[in-house]
Amino acid sequence: MRLCCAHAVEYATTLPGFGARADVELVRRTGELTRAVDRLQEGGDGAAYAFEERYARYVADTHGRLRLFGLTLSRSRQEWPLDVAYISLAVSGEQPMVPGEPELHPAPVRAEQALASADRVLLRGPAGSGKSTLVQWLALTSARQTAGPWSTCVPFVLRLRSFTSSDSLPLPEDFLRASGVPLSAPPGWVEEIMAGGRALVLVDGVDEVPQRLRSRTETWLRSLVSAFPKARYVVTTRPSAVPEDWLAGQGFTTHSMLAMEQKDIRAFVAHWHAAARAEGQEVDAYEASLLEAVASRRDLARLATNPLMCALLCALNQDRRMQLPRARKELYDAALDMLLVRRDTEREISGVEGVYLTRDEQIALLQRLAYWLIRNGQVEAGREEAVEMVGEWLDSMPQVQGGAEQVFSHLLIRSGLLLEPSPGSVVFVHRTFQDYLGAKAAVESRDFGVLVRNAHDDTWDDVVRMAVGHARPDERTRLLRGLLRRADKVKGSRNRLILLAAACLEHASELDPEVSSAVLARTAELLPPRGPEQAEQLAGAGELVLDLLPFPEDGMSDLAAAGTIRTAALVGGERALTVIRRFRAETGPKAAYELDDAWARFEAHAYAEGVLGGADLGYGVLTVRTVEQLACLGALQQFERLRLVGFPEIPVEISGRRGLRVLHVVDSPDLTDIGPLAALPRLESLSLHGCPALADLTPLTDLELEHLFTLGSSRLQLHVLERLTGLLSLGLGSTGGHRSVGELPGLPRLTKLWLFEGTESMSLEGLERWPELASLSIAGDDQSRDLWAAKNPPTSPTCR
Repeated sequence: MRLCCAHAVEYATTLPGFGARADVELVRRTGELTRAVDRLQEGGDGAAYAFEERYARYVADTHGRLRLFGLTLSRSRQEWPLDVAYISLAVSGEQPMVPGEPELHPAPVRAEQALASADRVLLRGPAGSGKSTLVQWLALTSARQTAGPWSTCVPFVLRLRSFTSSDSLPLPEDFLRASGVPLSAPPGWVEEIMAGGRALVLVDGVDEVPQRLRSRTETWLRSLVSAFPKARYVVTTRPSAVPEDWLAGQGFTTHSMLAMEQKDIRAFVAHWHAAARAEGQEVDAYEASLLEAVASRRDLARLATNPLMCALLCALNQDRRMQLPRARKELYDAALDMLLVRRDTEREISGVEGVYLTRDEQIALLQRLAYWLIRNGQVEAGREEAVEMVGEWLDSMPQVQGGAEQVFSHLLIRSGLLLEPSPGSVVFVHRTFQDYLGAKAAVESRDFGVLVRNAHDDTWDDVVRMAVGHARPDERTRLLRGLLRRADKVKGSRNRLILLAAACLEHASELDPEVSSAVLARTAELLPPRGPEQAEQLAGAGELVLDLLPFPEDGMSDLAAAGTIRTAALVGGERALTVIRRFRAETGPKAAYELDDAWARFEAHAYAEGVLGGADLGYGVLTVRTVEQLACLGALQQFERLRLVGFPEIPVEISGRRGLRVLHVVDSPDLTDIGPLAALPRLESLSLHGCPALADLTPLTDLELEHLFTLGSSRLQLHVLERLTGLLSLGLGSTGGHRSVGELPGLPRLTKLWLFEGTESMSLEGLERWPELASLSIAGDDQSRDLWAAKNPPTSPTCR
């Protein structure tokens, strides 16, 4: 068994190029981890090993299925294999380091790859962005011992909402009991797994912990990390719950879930309908119509950018015979109508639990439960308490026939909005539905003062926004004016309250113009946006914010320009394109990154013509992900640095770009021929990243390459290197059959060498034959490297 250094995997996930941050402690640690696993498998503790196998089967079984919202009309099968339902989403990447180039903004990476690159991760993402599903996927992957960074890890899934009513958070010996696992581990088993570095601790939902308890949660996490520093940790939260550097002092790397791009939306829609087909449904026409609608209607495209909303659209598109709502509130109204009434009515199902409830009666009960949870800072209720409350609410509903237990069972079984994740507890199927119904209850109770007083608390963000959608015009005025007055009084929350008021405007179909103007004037004080998080908050206000965004000639910094571009891109539409067009001459690295990244959010030709045609990007790289973008390259000859993502072969459009100097080929598992690259006489730097089928590098021999990086290509034949005598930098992700560095072809000018994942078996003997080598970076767990480094301290090369 062989493990990979986490830093090597990090290089595999940074798209602009490859970095060099070898960590001697991490190399040592991965070697210890491998030896510990080998000892266990060789018969150290038979009882512990047998239990581990049993526990792995339990985790794989309980986490191997995913509820796909709205998939089935029959309700006989509300879950689907995670392997079928899961799609890989993108997160923000870490800062890459590209040899010979200035630092660039981190490029997006696939979520599971980013998590594999660090032992401690804080994963931030808004409601419905897929955080909990990703946690479930990590648990399943590690339990199945799937090949990869989690193949020797033992997962522990801790959903924080289950502990909000507890006096304390669980210690390792209580992990299984606290997470509802009905298995008894051998004494000390969990602690041994934690101490040995094989534990994958998945802590889900910091945002579901009331603010008063978050310091307790932070203290608990700090204690776990201090006591068990070798374990791996993934912590999830909504962005507004904690600052981005919340756990930075404990070595946590922060990633943010990104909105789904067009290809992600297409993949999600394809997976959803594939699951529907597996149930025998005829859905080809629905899939085609939804893809066309999302591509042509900007309002739907904005709604579909996270998995929950995309699932809602899939279900409603089928349920409404391809007639989709336009606004977010309409979307929720239609979803509730579908779940609470139409499915059972159209199938002539009623009174299954001996209870007959209208749509309004069900909503009245559900929204009271939702509002009670929100007011009490909970996302989970005890079943007995919920039944008792339903009984009290039924006193004011004499027309409803049936006792509290019957009515509650009806809501739990038939509504599709409640779940019983473990015996005796009840949660809403998604937090968004809880917030939506709770907001409705708050408005009907005229609790505008309660909403304003709690608006500083991030757990109330969506409640306040949706309350504006539910409220009448005069009530909206009262609520928004209350937010602005509170912003003036509570200085520490001023900015977030103003931004929340701005985000509420999107939900206000009718509003007093004076109030709207007051909110926009306050929002203008927060411009330009500085950083991606503030950009996302501003974009929540919708198209109105576009009129407030500054011009580049106002003397903006690179960071401010980047934030402005990102805000406009997140809003989308023709007006947003006009805003971005102002910044096409910006060449700062952060602004250049955002100009490149925004291409995926617009129609390819329109963006290429309106923005990229007059752009430079400085040292930035132009990323091409789709065939539509590829077709635009002919008019974008000024770009000498390109990144190709996901293409099965080198496109002919690339071989004609004779001025191309830098090329990154990323995530191309079917690529076998790089012959077209021989037609690029000026190519100086080439990265082949995630091309496992590629073996032949011969087409590169006539090029004057100075930088070559390969990773994820184990079949590469390295004898070609002897003809690349001009190389200054080399990164290898395979040995090419060589046992030592000294067996590689001589490279007289080489000054920098990276040995990535895949070179663990290659020793460092013979390194001295490269006298110009000034920088060596290694990754892996081969013990001989540590031994060689200890006995042979470097003279000319600098190991770092």
